[in-house]
This record gives sequence, C-alpha cells and structure tokens, in this order.
Amino acid sequence: MTSFNKKLSAHLKKKLVDFELSSFEDAELFLEDKKIRLLIAGKPLESWTTIYPRKVGGYGGMAFILANLCKNKKIHFIDKFHEKSKAGSDSAKIIQMFKFAIGNVPIPKTYYSLAYSEKHLSRAAAFLKFPIVIKQCNSSQGSGVFLAKNKTSLAKKITELMREEGGKEIFLQEFIPNTFEYRVFVTGKKIGAIEKKIRVKKDEFRNNVFLGAREEFLAPVSVKKIILQTALKASAVANIQVSGVDIVEKENGEVAVFEANSCPSLTLDENISPELKSLSNYLEACEKR
Repeated sequence: MTSFNKKLSAHLKKKLVDFELSSFEDAELFLEDKKIRLLIAGKPLESWTTIYPRKVGGYGGMAFILANLCKNKKIHFIDKFHEKSKAGSDSAKIIQMFKFAIGNVPIPKTYYSLAYSEKHLSRAAAFLKFPIVIKQCNSSQGSGVFLAKNKTSLAKKITELMREEGGKEIFLQEFIPNTFEYRVFVTGKKIGAIEKKIRVKKDEFRNNVFLGAREEFLAPVSVKKIILQTALKASAVANIQVSGVDIVEKENGEVAVFEANSCPSLTLDENISPELKSLSNYLEACEKR
C-alpha cells in the first residue's frame, strides 16, 4: 500500500467510512443484449455508492465505462470528465461495444478486463462458452482477431499478445457461427449500399475482404428490415455519419453488430458497387443544407 493510500485510509477509518481499495485491473465487464454487468474484485458495481480512481493513466477506456455506468446507476463517480470518450484511443473498439450495449444495439456477448488472471478467464469462459473470439481493441482489416477453442489456447494467446503488444488492449466475444456477414454502408440517415462478405477459405473464421472473402452487393429490398434498421441505429449510437456497419444474422434470426467503422474501405469498381455514388450524393446533400 502506498503512503497516500495508508494516510487516506486512516482518515476514512476515523470518520467511520466503509471503503475498499482496488485497481482498474480488478474490474471485469460483461456485455450482452439489454444487460450490462461490471464487477470490481468479484463484487457488483452496485456494491458501492462512491467510486474515486486516484490515477487513471493508460486505463482511459475502463474509466470511461466506469464513469458512464456509474452515471446510469446513480453512483457518485469522481471525476465526471471521464464520461467523455476519446474515440481514437487504444480502447476505441470496446468503448464502441459498451455504447452499443447501453444504447440497446444488439451485439455478441462481450467480456473485457485489463488483466486476464486465471479467475478472470474462468469467469469469461463461463459467460461466453468456447470457442471464444479474441480481439485487440485497436486493429483493422481483420488483423488482431483470433479464435480460441479451449481454455489452454485462450490463456496462451492472451499471454502472447500482452507480452508482444502490451499497448493494445484485448476484449473477448462469443463466437457466432456463420458463413458470411453483412457490411451496411450508412450515409447520414440512409442506407448507401449493402454487401455480403462471404467467407471462401475453409480454415478461416473471419469474413474480411482483405483476408480473401468474396463481395456480393445487394439491393436494399432483398435484405431483411432488421438488418437495415440495426445498421442505422448502430451508426447513430456510435455518432458516425459515414460508416460501414458489420452485422451477422444468427441461426434464430436475431442479429448482432460486430462494429461500426468510421473509415470503411470502399470498393472502387462502380460496375459492382454503389458506394462512391452514395457517398457523393450524401456530400452534395450536406453542401446544399
């Protein structure tokens, strides 16, 4: 315990204030449809009425999530400036997942921690079930995404990533069986284009064009309304006006959003893709306002 903690603890004890000391690395976030749960040292966030992080440092993503959950649950969080996110931070992707969950956008079950101890991994595995998708928070074009089929491979991959790329935070998600996903190109409040990203390689689980997936552009009328409505909502919740929303349809017909990309890759062949035309139409409409 630092001198600061010892002296502050002594003052609080004299005042008969019930308190506990913890760290950001003790926090665990569980996200699923219409339910958000956060534990600190194994205890629910609701166990406390005031939370004061002395120093945030490189834990800005977890601080943002904590501050906003506390605001939602009327728990006093010090200081409130942490409620504002830095979209370009190393925690950008998990922050977006949290925004989706709190904004009622359907997502895969998601687990996030800053220190993946054995206890953390056990709780994550019980929550997500295997296989589990491992994602680095600041990656693109399908990189930084891995699949673990059991606890041994999960622990090994996380240890490897944290050793080799310590600056990139990690979150875990349930694996949703699929052979393709939708990329919905949103311009403002309209659907600009829709494509299927169809996986071709048998040994690949990612539906990414840069990894060999095949593109197939679709007319909006041929796609279920829930796909289009979810894409528009995800873009609005993420506060991205020009976005590429990646959505998968589950076997039961429900959908889940993987991501809303703020700088989506566009297919420049206008014989097959309407993306450039849709983007130019949107920019023209903005200019005429």
